[in-house]
Amino acid sequence: MKDLITAKSFKKLICLVGVLVLLLIIGGVTEQNLLSSIVNGITLPMSEVSAAATKEAVKPNYNELEAENNELKEEIAKLRTELADYYNVKQENERLWRYYDLKAENPQYDILPATVVRRDPNDDFYSFTLDKGKRNDVAVGDPVVTENGIIGWVYEVDSYTAKVKTILSPDAKVGVIDTVTRDSGVVSGNVLYADKNLTTMTRISALNNLKEGDIVTTTGISGIYPSGLIVGQVKEIAFDEYDTSMYAVISPFEDIRTVIDVVVITSFEGQGEISQNSIEDITLPTEATTALETEAITESDEEGVW
Repeated sequence: MKDLITAKSFKKLICLVGVLVLLLIIGGVTEQNLLSSIVNGITLPMSEVSAAATKEAVKPNYNELEAENNELKEEIAKLRTELADYYNVKQENERLWRYYDLKAENPQYDILPATVVRRDPNDDFYSFTLDKGKRNDVAVGDPVVTENGIIGWVYEVDSYTAKVKTILSPDAKVGVIDTVTRDSGVVSGNVLYADKNLTTMTRISALNNLKEGDIVTTTGISGIYPSGLIVGQVKEIAFDEYDTSMYAVISPFEDIRTVIDVVVITSFEGQGEISQNSIEDITLPTEATTALETEAITESDEEGVW
């Protein structure tokens, strides 16, 4: 017993107990709280070490994360492509439905929906380029229209695109007839009106019965445009003081300056068949003009037949 009391370890134990009792007295700590503090002091460091070890064990490998990230990027790119294709198909279907009535009323037409992809900034008459060309059976001279009326004609074409001149251009010579009064004339663009999306109907009789609000349509006699296509509405009747003739200002039902979706009529009944006696649809100058048209125009001018 004496050896136990004098042993260093026993003395250390007595000192530890004394320190604990002193802490109890000074801090007013209960025995239960003291015991809890001692246990927490021992177990907390152990818990932190265990948690760190577990976290390290489940931490994803960097290469795995990189591979997963690349897979997600590829999936996103695929979804974007599919979404773009969906919208393209949707727009194409909308265009086809828009021109369903045109096709239903004129089953002899072969129509091709197209989109304006570029405009000529140097052209005062709003010519433009379409996203369709020879590979889509588009040819020089093909009429270009919307559901609201004619826009112009193809004057140049390559494999993938087609350039279009509009009826706002002086190069356009479109034979038209008033659907109410049956007065005929030729629609041709004028630099004074093009910026207002207006064109003119010239070569009308001095005894015409044209009225504001009348609708004029194509005659289709020259074989360049089908008959019955809407050109526009008579906005006013005017007098040209320079050549002492009357003309009508025509307002198209489509804003040709900003049109985007159009239809090319690649084939129709009577296409290319030109009347020798009455040439009313003339487009000059274009690659579509033939020697026959030129001869017929000369004869018509001499005879005064329009």
